Amino acid sequence: MTPHFTGDIGSLIQFPFGKKYDQYIFGKYLPNYLTVDTLVVSNDKLHIANTAKILTIGDSFSNQKLYGYQNYLSHLLGNRIQNIRFKIDNYNQFNTGIGLLNSGIIDSSNYQTVILQIGDRDAIERLCAIDFDILYEVPKDMDKYYLFDPTTIKRNYDLFDFYAFIRLRLGFENPAYQHHLKQDCFTHPYLSRKLFHYKFDMYFQNASQTDIEKAKTNLIMLNRKFSEHGIKMIFLLSADKYDVYRPFMTDDSFPVDTTTESFSKIPDVCVIDTKPILQEMVRSGEQDVYMLHDTHWSYKGSEAVARELLNYIKNE
Repeated sequence: MTPHFTGDIGSLIQFPFGKKYDQYIFGKYLPNYLTVDTLVVSNDKLHIANTAKILTIGDSFSNQKLYGYQNYLSHLLGNRIQNIRFKIDNYNQFNTGIGLLNSGIIDSSNYQTVILQIGDRDAIERLCAIDFDILYEVPKDMDKYYLFDPTTIKRNYDLFDFYAFIRLRLGFENPAYQHHLKQDCFTHPYLSRKLFHYKFDMYFQNASQTDIEKAKTNLIMLNRKFSEHGIKMIFLLSADKYDVYRPFMTDDSFPVDTTTESFSKIPDVCVIDTKPILQEMVRSGEQDVYMLHDTHWSYKGSEAVARELLNYIKNE
């Protein structure tokens, strides 16, 4: 019998968390998907009929489909929102957004709000990497570039599992860390007080104060770039799993990540830091705010983040 590896962490460490946990989590998803995933294939201005004038660009937290924050936000708004799904070599969500502006693909005539989402562990490095002297643009001939192709998902996951298996058997460092928790944080029958998270969640220890200040400066400039085109930018900071559960670990000797806490205090820049929102849910006894076997928040986290975004959008 083949073990049932689920979740990105389950696949990485080749650990079977069991089908029942998946069935419980997946059974809570919204029944219909309202987010419009869009591939940019030309320099034509984007326009999708019957959608809110909200565009999202992000990483894997922005591509969670049924249980993603955009789907919950779409349901709360009563209207679909649009999510950009494409990748060009050396482009991330920030220079992608700038490229869409510079290429005339988006402006205030088709979008009022752009949500730029990024995982906390990548935020400082990717913000620092923005070079505002470069004229980022979307290439006119997109056929030469990689586009998201849903037919490759199964093949990529199979390769992912195979390489994970080989890596562990050869004795390479385990890519996920484990910690004991003080309270039941997950609905798993025997792992309710166990935290599994990516080792990359600890990368905040490499960030210098100079890096932090440069990232904040570039975030201000990025916000200004969207404002010049009449678009409100929302910077959505997706908390790392380690950071959310750090106060609930039994071993109090591990470091606390404060590297991005000052982002939300930048004047005139809308930064939604999800860590305090999600941490408070865990503190109140909510289980499965993040998935036990995955680095991402669950449908519960998505809904909480969507409600926070809705409050901001409605009060603007």
